[in-house]
Amino acid sequence: MSDPVAVARDLQVSAAASAAIARLMTQYVHAIDNDELERWPQFFTANALYRIVPRAAFDQGHPIGIWFCDNRDMLEDRVSSIREVNVFEPHVYRHVIGPTEILGASGGIYRTQTSYIVVRTMQDGEMSVFSAGRYVDEIVVDKDIALLQKRVVVTDSARYDTLVVIPL
Repeated sequence: MSDPVAVARDLQVSAAASAAIARLMTQYVHAIDNDELERWPQFFTANALYRIVPRAAFDQGHPIGIWFCDNRDMLEDRVSSIREVNVFEPHVYRHVIGPTEILGASGGIYRTQTSYIVVRTMQDGEMSVFSAGRYVDEIVVDKDIALLQKRVVVTDSARYDTLVVIPL
């Protein structure tokens, strides 16, 4: 395993790229938390990959987990399903994210990881920690715009008391 301090020292990340990545992370969670799900697919490239996978499965290299979408159209279909088809008890998420660590960069694509916690609030006001884990991302940065090319949501637990309806 490489030394993260040495990796960070060797990376030449511009202030504009860092700011674009930070803005992407913030806007991503706010779109979900504020029930602006129609905005969510727009944070991804057209051929993006989005997966939610438990940590043990991720560590073992399993390609498919709880969610699997391999392009933006599939993400848009998920939003349509949430709005028009799926039946579930109304609830909302509130994300708390840590700083994004840039692990590597090549050709305008940045490999990153970001810790997260999601608190779920049910219609009756009950709150609980729904999920904790990390985002393992490949982010394309062009000028001051950052988009997710690949997001693997690695959940620390494989146990959920309800379906994962809303994206993490």
